[in-house]
Amino acid sequence: MKFAPIRLNVIRPSKMRSFDIYTINKAVPVLLLSKDKPLENDNAVLQYNEKFVAYVPSDQLDAYKKDISDNLENVLNNEHISKSNKLYVIYFSLLEKFESLINSRDISIAKNIFEKIKYFVLFSMNDSASMNIFFSFMKNDTGNISNHMLNVGIYASMLTKMLYPGISNTKLEELSKGYFLFDIGMLKVDKNILSKKEKYTEEELEEIKKHPQYGVEILENQLEIKSHAIKSIVLEHHERSDGSGYPSGKTNINRFARICSMCDVFDAITSERTYRNSTPKTTFDALKYNKEYFIKWFGIDMYAAFVKCFSQK
Repeated sequence: MKFAPIRLNVIRPSKMRSFDIYTINKAVPVLLLSKDKPLENDNAVLQYNEKFVAYVPSDQLDAYKKDISDNLENVLNNEHISKSNKLYVIYFSLLEKFESLINSRDISIAKNIFEKIKYFVLFSMNDSASMNIFFSFMKNDTGNISNHMLNVGIYASMLTKMLYPGISNTKLEELSKGYFLFDIGMLKVDKNILSKKEKYTEEELEEIKKHPQYGVEILENQLEIKSHAIKSIVLEHHERSDGSGYPSGKTNINRFARICSMCDVFDAITSERTYRNSTPKTTFDALKYNKEYFIKWFGIDMYAAFVKCFSQK
């Protein structure tokens, strides 16, 4: 049986759960609390210090993520829970909702994501320490659209804060909705195309290139989004300043769409992809060896600000 590490004191007290809680002693799993046993506020399991690592069976990890996602507000309002653990729950709450959105293709879940984004901006975007903690949670995207959308949303929000330090939380929250949902149009692309491991045909590539337009249709018709900035981010994140991008070949590109575009490229370079055999680059190598590319398409100011995002102490 495989196990995944979890944090204990962010779990919601309940009569029963959909996951068991283990510790590992000398490489041997030891059951701390079975899923059919009550977990009360004063249960000794919750009294372990923050350095204690507990585990759930890997096939029960989704249930754990859903539990802490549903418990987000209680965690954020609990003064006894550390800032690191609060950021941890925000991250995994977002991840859980993105995985649900991508797997079910239920657009209404995007409204739940909007609520999580509010907390992400409020708790994560106002100091560099919180940004660094968030970076520590992020994982490489293994051909997974949910991880990719989450990563790009985080990177782009942080880059925007770095470029515009005086931006209000309200405005940053608005833009972050566009950043996190920039690829939502992929939900209207055939799943068989998206899961394909072989090289795409020309027809398949043309269908994938429609996802920015599909995304705007979803924003307008199903989510009733009015924001010009959000729609521009979704529509223009694959446009390029020389007109070589898609879907319209625009050269005058929305500045926030350009931020999203840079972060989209960066996450692709630093993440695993099924369609290539090369090893994903580290953050350092991606920024160093692609410097000329980033500066050419996005400008020296945006590149320098993005580098600074990773050097904050």
